[in-house]
Amino acid sequence: MTGPSSFPDDFLATFRVGEFAADRAGGTLTGSDGQQRLEPKVMDLLAFLAARDGRAVAREEIMAALWPGLVVGEDSLARTVSKLRRALGDDAKAPRYVETIAKRGYRLLAGVQPIDSSSDIGQGPRRAGGTQRVSTRPRWTVLALAATVGISLAWAFLSGTRPQPPDAGARWVERADDYYFQFSRGDNEAAIELYQRVLGLRPDDPLAMAGLANALVQRSVRWPEGEPSRSFDRLGDALADGHLDREPARSQLRRAALLAQRAVELAPGSAATHKALGFVASAQRRFDAAFVAYRTAVALDPDAWGPMINIGDLHEITGKGDQALSWFEQAHAAMMRVYERTPVQVRPWHAQLGVLIGDRRRARGEMALAEGWYRRVLAQSPLHPGATAGLAHLLRAAGEAAQAEHLCTELAERTGARDACIAP
Repeated sequence: MTGPSSFPDDFLATFRVGEFAADRAGGTLTGSDGQQRLEPKVMDLLAFLAARDGRAVAREEIMAALWPGLVVGEDSLARTVSKLRRALGDDAKAPRYVETIAKRGYRLLAGVQPIDSSSDIGQGPRRAGGTQRVSTRPRWTVLALAATVGISLAWAFLSGTRPQPPDAGARWVERADDYYFQFSRGDNEAAIELYQRVLGLRPDDPLAMAGLANALVQRSVRWPEGEPSRSFDRLGDALADGHLDREPARSQLRRAALLAQRAVELAPGSAATHKALGFVASAQRRFDAAFVAYRTAVALDPDAWGPMINIGDLHEITGKGDQALSWFEQAHAAMMRVYERTPVQVRPWHAQLGVLIGDRRRARGEMALAEGWYRRVLAQSPLHPGATAGLAHLLRAAGEAAQAEHLCTELAERTGARDACIAP
């Protein structure tokens, strides 16, 4: 390792893996369905595993190679592995390319054959010679890197931050997304700062624009400026309060709208940009526009659980609570599908959403379904206060007071939540 932007010498440059041909310098992966461009980290991961000749590689070794000099969480690697599997058309449960080694790391299952040069990508594997490695960079790459680093240094000087490697923006967007999904005030402000750093380096980054729009809306909705004692957990409550119609929230939402609209123009095929556009529209009471944007996001990504929850919220805000429940349940199912890929984002919310569904079922008199949801949450998140309280309420109503008290006592003794499920 020579620095933040270097890679191990044994990274392959051009190679075949299974039915695909990979060109690391060009960032392309070519298969029977045509050519696709991979994100730099995804391509680096493929090349790194390909250079290991089918051997299992520890997560720590991969993270040190792909993010040298940086401390990253395993969720960043999990996301990169997931993107690689999608590009290869692979299935984590029945892998043909990337296998997960439990509690260790990953390995590449498909055979690898080197290719002489990127010009041979579409002409089959080379007939003779050794494996091609990346040991020096082409002159044009060095010049491009120098130009990029120069821009980065200039921005760093103006902003008072340390210089960052050329791919720092992508990492900042991922990290900012993780902060944003915690939905605390401090985390949301950290997300805003990171999104703005990315836009300082790459003014037309659509995902940073969408993320910043989301975080600005979140700030406006949840924490009215100048009123530290007040906060709102739900959009409907914030709209009813009226503070979103006043300054400074109104100006902040206008800025968010401009960011989201530009993000959609730059990346119309991104579910994230449409979700941001819908969030701004809902906070501005433009509910029809919000429904259209959210549904577009879900059409682009069937696992986009955030827009699904937001559609449910809008149905409740507009007096269509019966339609909201099915969207909440779809969102919960999507959360479970993507949990492995984005645990930092999903973990704070899947239990709360499950409790909300249970509460809605209980309010409709569907006690068996409500009990099923509370027990499902407790199976995934033991001792969750909301699920424990909901289940205890149902048990008391069914004449099983002793079992209800046992649940509440255990919760209090093990977590200190002594008032979580006091009998009504």
